Amino acid sequence: MSTQPAPEPAPGLRVATLGGVPVYIGKSWGILAVIIIALIGPQLQARLGATAYLVAAAYALLLLLAVMVHEAAHAIGARAFGFPVHRVVADLWGGHTALDVSRSTPGRSAVVAVVGPLANLLLSALGYAVAAMLPDGIAHGLANIFGFLNLMLALFNLLPGLPLDGGQLVEAAAWKLTGDRYRARVIAGYGGILVTLGVLYWFVGAPMLRGEKPSLGSLGWGLLICYFLWQGARSAIASGRVGGALSRVRILDVLTPVAPVPYDAPLTQLPSGLAPVAVDAAGMPVALLDLAALESVPAHARAFTPVSAVSRTQPPAWVLDIDPNASLTEVLGPLHAVGTGLLAIRHQGRLVGVVTAERVNDALEQRP
Repeated sequence: MSTQPAPEPAPGLRVATLGGVPVYIGKSWGILAVIIIALIGPQLQARLGATAYLVAAAYALLLLLAVMVHEAAHAIGARAFGFPVHRVVADLWGGHTALDVSRSTPGRSAVVAVVGPLANLLLSALGYAVAAMLPDGIAHGLANIFGFLNLMLALFNLLPGLPLDGGQLVEAAAWKLTGDRYRARVIAGYGGILVTLGVLYWFVGAPMLRGEKPSLGSLGWGLLICYFLWQGARSAIASGRVGGALSRVRILDVLTPVAPVPYDAPLTQLPSGLAPVAVDAAGMPVALLDLAALESVPAHARAFTPVSAVSRTQPPAWVLDIDPNASLTEVLGPLHAVGTGLLAIRHQGRLVGVVTAERVNDALEQRP
């Protein structure tokens, strides 16, 4: 009835582990590094000669460090509240931290969001402080640019629209005021649309109004940033609308009733009418029957063939203890985390049924 999912491919080169959380340099980060070197190198060549491109590469590495610290701060903040953190990645779009805050609160969400920019502000102060102690030269310039990069990264991420950290703060505030997390996400998503238009004006509209022609590099950066913001804002709006629709559906509405059967029971004890789920001695769901394997067992052998012989063991995380009258949104995070598209729902120590990703999708499609 169910198979284990293939392992999720690594998003890039694993370079570290932060409290058990893998940290990756994404496969697309090299593209960003090349763009930085290609844009910065020629600007430095007149002053630095042959070392210009090495210094430009150092700029790219300093940006990578700033992004990594930013995302690590998010991961540490999330872990401090007990939220699952899956990975930290630096890539072409800067970076992201994959975490599950489905059971968060407005206050905690705001804290997790703001610690990233705060970390960059601290690095900015450190960079400028080091630069102030160094004589003019390459080291001074690198420390100074490190302070500048972190300051810009902090200020940019505090802009009030998703997918930026400032958008997370807007979402947290709107969530607190309205009591509706998903409406708040839509509001913050539209904030992201406005931020995108503002960034487009900054890079393209304002220079043209001044009678200037935007440089190719400025235009390229502006369009790349706007694309990232636009996609993130649209995704947030869609996510908020989906979540809002699902919040009006109960888990019970998509629950498939099942019959528990002891894991070591013979196949002759399989119930009829309801789909069987194998349970251990404590009544905990542990496996699903493999129908193909079951059909391959001859009738004369079923009396001495245990259920375990034709079952596929499920990961421990597939069991969710929750009231089936709760909102369907409560299963979205666990359903994604378990990776099999299936959850066994228990309530007050009793197995009440299973929820599948297919039933959740059907429920969504039926919403107006």
